[in-house]
Amino acid sequence: MRTKKAIFSVLTIIFGSLGLMNIVSTDITLPIMFVFMGLTLLTNARECYDNGAKKDAMIFAGVAIFVYVVTVYNLVSRFM
Repeated sequence: MRTKKAIFSVLTIIFGSLGLMNIVSTDITLPIMFVFMGLTLLTNARECYDNGAKKDAMIFAGVAIFVYVVTVYNLVSRFM
């Protein structure tokens, strides 16, 4: 679990940095960054669930779902 969390966190930081430094357009990097951030949150939720903290796992999963819903809404509204 630790390696997955580390990989997803590093990818989130990389894509966020690429967008902030204008190396790649933020139209491309922000949705990718939010996908990896959601994966990090889901990994945290799984770890909490395995450790018996079901309430914390539900909070992490809820935040991940919220991030994904907002990302999908932004992508759909951009193409309409």
